Amino acid sequence: MLEQRFVEIVKKYPQKTAIVYDQIRISYQELYARVKHLSNRLRTIGIGQGDCIALILPNCPEFAIAFYAAAKLNAIVLPLNPLFKEDELSYYINDTNASIIITDSNRADISRNIISKLEKQIELIVLDDTCLLTGEVDKLIITESTSPFKGDVLYQYSSGSTGKPKRVCRTQNNLDREVINFTETTNISPADNILCIVPLYHAHGLGNCLLAATCNGATLAILEQVSHQKTTIEVPFVFRRSRVLELIEKEKITILPAVPYIFNTLAETPADAQIDVSTLKLCFSAGNSLSKDIFDKFLQRFGISVRQLYGCTEAGSIAINLDENSKNIYDSVGFPLRNVEIKITNEQGKELPAGVIGEVIVNSQALTNGYCNRPELNQQVFKNGSFLTGDLGKKDEVGRVYITGRKKIFIDTGGHKVDPLEIEDILITHTQVKEAVVVGIKGLYAGEIIKAVIVPQNLEICDEKDILFYCKDKLADFKIPKIIEFRKEIPKSPLGKVLRKNLIDTFSERINS
Repeated sequence: MLEQRFVEIVKKYPQKTAIVYDQIRISYQELYARVKHLSNRLRTIGIGQGDCIALILPNCPEFAIAFYAAAKLNAIVLPLNPLFKEDELSYYINDTNASIIITDSNRADISRNIISKLEKQIELIVLDDTCLLTGEVDKLIITESTSPFKGDVLYQYSSGSTGKPKRVCRTQNNLDREVINFTETTNISPADNILCIVPLYHAHGLGNCLLAATCNGATLAILEQVSHQKTTIEVPFVFRRSRVLELIEKEKITILPAVPYIFNTLAETPADAQIDVSTLKLCFSAGNSLSKDIFDKFLQRFGISVRQLYGCTEAGSIAINLDENSKNIYDSVGFPLRNVEIKITNEQGKELPAGVIGEVIVNSQALTNGYCNRPELNQQVFKNGSFLTGDLGKKDEVGRVYITGRKKIFIDTGGHKVDPLEIEDILITHTQVKEAVVVGIKGLYAGEIIKAVIVPQNLEICDEKDILFYCKDKLADFKIPKIIEFRKEIPKSPLGKVLRKNLIDTFSERINS
């Protein structure tokens, strides 16, 4: 299915540029050669159908190569956030029973530490530019499976109200259908150049950047990593803004998938900066709701409307706003993609009329069959081939969809979507923490700041530095709270429900006030 689609693109456009990364330009023929080289390497160490391959890689050509190499073997890819700490990575690798880790030299040591502590044999492949981006491709012979493989190809994790990440398994057929749905809706073609500045390990980056490009013969330009003394480092996006704008102009980018935080930062480009963005035909935002302020700022600065896309890990892209009159309906996620159905229902499952808010229900062939090893939860949220998203929304009189809220709780910080319950689970393991609640408070610009409200066992022993140091080894840096507040008690309703809203706006009940 998916692998066959990629092979057909290679046959049609062998000399066309598939990936641009810094000074590197890789044609589709060259990309396939690297895919074949790595798949053969994996096969020689016993990796085959159904084996899980963990990818701990930043956005880079090697990610694309490893993904398609796994698909060629009918193996399962587990793309992980390269910013995760050892404990976080270990959880996912152990939970999926991964057979091998593919990473780069910057993350080789942490991968070795993980392997040494797990009670099973896990292979390790450390990729770098020299092992995959050199070699002869002139006599390339394209091989493909004799029959399309419709089985599992991807593991990703979806956080929710349970506090524990849920493993989502999607098949080659699921991803192939997502490509079809997205392509037919947005009319992506080989003439397009897509700029990837969102994480490839995430459903947004994987589906709307990597697959959207390579399954349609388009060119994928990947924002390169920042290096310091031969080590890649993370820097705030504002320091990459000029490079992103340079890439848009130089590579004649036509499609820009991003998140509200990125669009806000781009919109704040100084007025005297001369930037040619005339090639851009589609800018769309996902991951969180797009505020009117960001929409207006981007439109005013560049004369381009940012469109909202709605999607989820379980189904990939679901809906997108492509309406010509986007200025008046900027807050809509538009109509469902081709071949996707969205209903708005009440608690009894009855479809609601236009204008009435209810739960968003999705039906699509791109949808997973359910969460791995979670039969009870699957019975609750996957019914009759549909997915109960937990999101709240409504439709207008012509069928446009609006997302109005969530049953689930997430914090959008710096472009990352964070489950506060995951952080709370870490905090309460600290010996001096009696209770902990994590909330997001509005930042000065876009997105939210993570705040932890803690009831300590003993305030004299437990302090802010101690809490932050404890989190540092257990959570990715973007998940670590920026504000720590100590209280005598957590505000709760008469039924014992935590009143999270009361923790967002006021500091009046601090112990040290």
